[in-house]
Amino acid sequence: MGFSACTKQDGNIIIDGQSNNNQLDIFRADTFTLLTKTIREDSLPGNGINYSLLGEMNDPILGKSKASLFAKMMILEPENNFPNTIEPDSAILYIPMVDGLNFYGNPLTKQRIQVFPLSETITSSKVYYQHQNIAYNQQISSNYFGPMYQQKFDSIGYRKEKMGLKPGIMIKLSDEFARSLMQMPSEAYQSNDGLAKHFKGIAIIPENDELMPGEGGYAVFDLANVISLAYRAKIMLYYNDTSTFVFGFEGKGSIVNQGKVGPYPQMINDQLSNPNKNFETTYVQALSGIKTEIQIPFLLNLIDNGNVGINKAEILFYTNNISSVNQFAPPRLNLYQPLNTKSRRNRLIDDATMSPASFGGIYDETRKCYRFTVTRHIQNILNDQHFKSLNTNLGLFLAMPSDNPVIGARAGIDHSKTKLIITYTKPN
Repeated sequence: MGFSACTKQDGNIIIDGQSNNNQLDIFRADTFTLLTKTIREDSLPGNGINYSLLGEMNDPILGKSKASLFAKMMILEPENNFPNTIEPDSAILYIPMVDGLNFYGNPLTKQRIQVFPLSETITSSKVYYQHQNIAYNQQISSNYFGPMYQQKFDSIGYRKEKMGLKPGIMIKLSDEFARSLMQMPSEAYQSNDGLAKHFKGIAIIPENDELMPGEGGYAVFDLANVISLAYRAKIMLYYNDTSTFVFGFEGKGSIVNQGKVGPYPQMINDQLSNPNKNFETTYVQALSGIKTEIQIPFLLNLIDNGNVGINKAEILFYTNNISSVNQFAPPRLNLYQPLNTKSRRNRLIDDATMSPASFGGIYDETRKCYRFTVTRHIQNILNDQHFKSLNTNLGLFLAMPSDNPVIGARAGIDHSKTKLIITYTKPN
């Protein structure tokens, strides 16, 4: 048996209309064997996400990783007589930060960012994955070296007026980049279709391989908001001293977040290369990095003497004490099941889709744990075996969500404390 101490509880459930001879006993099992290890995450969708990560980090535990952005641009105000034969004054890229939870890591680290024009069109109807490459033109670039965001900006010029900006990042584009935006064919300034032929968008790539452990971090940016011209992400192209042409971002379907992770330190590689071993500490990571697999090998022992009814099942994951300056436990984790026996692709369990309010996954700061309700999931597994002779006990995946919230965090899970608790009934 992989669990013990299925203790009979005081009291019974009484079904209306039945006598005491038909009472159901209540049992509690909380000593299940759990086999855990760190595995690679399946590549998650990188577009259609509410917000975007940007930055690079050298995590003392998981090593190096970075988040890049690729985005399609659009015209906000078409110009039929744009003066595309003159020299621009300058061009500025501005992206606002998200309010609230908007940075993970060391905000004091200066990061090196490069901006390139895309050479591949992003199609909003297509799913792009976080490990996917999108082509960009490295012959035209702009460089930025500084903090990943600023809390306060001076007002910037817009036509003959001034425009205030939210906290975020501002990058002055190179003269060559500004010239490429100023001197496109006339159709590029008249419609979005015309623009897409000559300026497909931008790539924003962190490029700093010299970060020391504990340096770097990820800012959460809002490229898709259209609240107002002042608050939205944009490129401001200045010419003729007081004139301004604005390029906006098309929308979250045309904004792709790319994640790159590794190389990992040896302790992580040991888990990735030994899939049949059990590890007491495992990890979850953003950017389609790594996640935790949990197997419950003796779960079906519950129905050795007939099927049971699950009153409540919950699983608790406690974080370990490995932390670094300016890093924190992710505010929420997700619990999935694999699509099939050979898949690492995440599929939401029924508790998440049918009872989202009670599913859980929010970090408990006091207890330092994540709690999930898995009642429906466990009952489904037992029913499949009992009624169909079908083994759907394929394990679980504990992973970072790709959205709600968007955050570049990671967590270590201490499985000496992880516990699956099942309360169930069975006929006398």
